[in-house]
Amino acid sequence: MVMLRAALLCLLALPALAELPAKSLEIIAEPTSPSIVVGEMIPVTLRGVYDKRATREELTLRPSDAFDWLPLAKDSWREERIEGRSVIVVERKLALFAKHAGLSRFGPADHRISFVGSDEQVLSSHPLELTIAPMPEGPPFHSPHGWRFAAGKLTIRDELSTDPAHLADGETVTRRVTLRAEGALPEMLPPRPVVSEPWLITFAAPVQRELELTPEGPVASVIWEWQFRPETGEPGVLPPVPIPYFNTVSRKVEQVEIPALPIGYASFAASQSAGGDLTAGSRWGIVGALAAGLAAGFAA
Repeated sequence: MVMLRAALLCLLALPALAELPAKSLEIIAEPTSPSIVVGEMIPVTLRGVYDKRATREELTLRPSDAFDWLPLAKDSWREERIEGRSVIVVERKLALFAKHAGLSRFGPADHRISFVGSDEQVLSSHPLELTIAPMPEGPPFHSPHGWRFAAGKLTIRDELSTDPAHLADGETVTRRVTLRAEGALPEMLPPRPVVSEPWLITFAAPVQRELELTPEGPVASVIWEWQFRPETGEPGVLPPVPIPYFNTVSRKVEQVEIPALPIGYASFAASQSAGGDLTAGSRWGIVGALAAGLAAGFAA
């Protein structure tokens, strides 16, 4: 009786084992939101499951006009037990970025592979189809700051070679701004802001764009560097520069800001204070008010 029951259990297990294909290849999307926007990073896994060890293989993706993409790490090969069967699993992690709104197709993938004891064969996956939403177009995505991109996190670092508000006569200050975006590609980040003031001599260094790959996705950076020297001794203020982006975590348009920058010679402020004219503090107060007005104008 016990042997009969064991035999019946084995027979019941056979259909389940038969449902597992000997070889399979698929593209699996793992979006972080049900509504993906243009330019948002989409985590994707190419996954192959095989019942034999491979002796030679090449995993490729067919060209796509709908997506930019890049691999995040080397292919992972491992043994797993699935539904009672020991199999070989290969995975490739990708980051996808849709170029256009609407229904978009990625793939298929092709795996040219030779197994132990068999000839080379080509396994193909089904293509991946995703519906992509357009990037929001409302404020603050408006002129003159109309560059639009998406990121999971955006940070800014503003570095100065010296105190720009108290320069020695003829001295130059170097400003270096680094914008760092998680879940974005370098070419997606905005162009360098234009700095042009009649009272300021400006030199701009070439733009640097960098890419770092992490298990969570790419991290893009852009570095802008300027050298500033006042044309005259009188101080001035560079207005703040807002940089809007679509936050893929909060699902809202947010912004970081390059702060306002007062620039002037220390000798000018000292001479004004000694001459009984406007003090340096009162002059900076007026300049700050003007900068605030400019910022309000940009935000309107």
